[in-house]
Amino acid sequence: MAQRPAALTAATAYTPAERRFVLLFAIVGALIESMELNLLSYPLGDLAASFRVTNAAVVATITAQSLASIAGGFLFGWIADRWGRRPTYVAFTATYSVLAIAGALVTSFDIFVITRVLAGLAMGGAFGVIFAMFSESWKSPKRGFMGSVLQGMFIAGTLLTQLILFITISSLGSNSGWRWGFLVIGAMCLLIAAGAAFRLPESKLWRAARDAKKRGEGGEEDTPRAAKPPLETGAGPRRIVLGAVFLTVCTTGVFAASYSYITFAPTFLRQNLGVSLSVSTIVLTVGTLLGIASYLVFGILSDRIGRRMATLWSCVLGVLGFGAFALFGGGSPTVATVALMGAAIGYAGFGVLGTWISEFYPTRFRAFGSGATYYVARGLGSGLFPLFALSLAGGNLRWALALGGFGAILGLLGCIFVPDTANKIITAQE
Repeated sequence: MAQRPAALTAATAYTPAERRFVLLFAIVGALIESMELNLLSYPLGDLAASFRVTNAAVVATITAQSLASIAGGFLFGWIADRWGRRPTYVAFTATYSVLAIAGALVTSFDIFVITRVLAGLAMGGAFGVIFAMFSESWKSPKRGFMGSVLQGMFIAGTLLTQLILFITISSLGSNSGWRWGFLVIGAMCLLIAAGAAFRLPESKLWRAARDAKKRGEGGEEDTPRAAKPPLETGAGPRRIVLGAVFLTVCTTGVFAASYSYITFAPTFLRQNLGVSLSVSTIVLTVGTLLGIASYLVFGILSDRIGRRMATLWSCVLGVLGFGAFALFGGGSPTVATVALMGAAIGYAGFGVLGTWISEFYPTRFRAFGSGATYYVARGLGSGLFPLFALSLAGGNLRWALALGGFGAILGLLGCIFVPDTANKIITAQE
């Protein structure tokens, strides 16, 4: 750590082994955060029947959980920038485990909602910390691609959640099955928290930035002008604020598109199309795999044509995908299922946004800024929008799902005004 902060970069600060450990825990952290987030969506009908409440009550719980993650994004982001990435990672992961296990054991819906709201608060720690760890350790030229792999773990977590809950519900029945699924996922989170406490490397760039602040050094993050177009360099406070606003707008739109699909597709398949649990699981699995593939494609593109253009074209794809479902989703079950695949790949912007958000903010408040942007967007897009869409559609699940196309439009408009960060060199200097 004898290097000056300006000379310490993500490309030079780590050994290959350290970089692999950071990436491993980032991937696992993204996976389990998605599992926690989607614990309510897949068994929505089962939860409603078990607690004897309406589907809307469970959707409202998803909303409350997502809104709580906004506060968590600010809280855990601040903690990570002040005390480090590793202890924050351990804290939110351990909290997941306790609350998932508690939720499996309670019989009161009100208490269950409390466990989910507290879990939402803990979820607020994940994105900012995970992507700060990643951006501060990975080399610039392929950061978009690796970021899309990492972001794909959020959707892979959806697939794993569906698999675990399918096994437990189909084996143990609707009422007991979801509870055992919660227990399994809670135990997994506890193991990850214990592993991170001993093996996760702390961010060297964060340490250098903290030490520089203590010594009274500072300044803006050192990003060579050659690495970006002239208009994207020298980001002052005003540009950061404006960029953060439009980046949040864009991310909100992509979340609205994704959660229209994630929240309503499972129940739409089983209640509207009348398909079995096993068939709906297969359809959702195929959609998940298509979503991951689209993440990777646009993540790779973002390294070649820039974060902004890759996000823009991914949102165009989203408009087309949800539009196809709106037009053909009312046909036969086969036609509706095929059309649903268009919506499944209609939020490919997530393949770019994780990297873009973390690159946008300087090291001194990267976790806080990233967490705030992501979780404000998620609270609005995944929390409020599904409830709004369901109300606007008059309870019709097909149209509530199709309204995700408006999210893709919002994402398209928002990304136009955000500075591009492709090939930005991440340093420790503040």
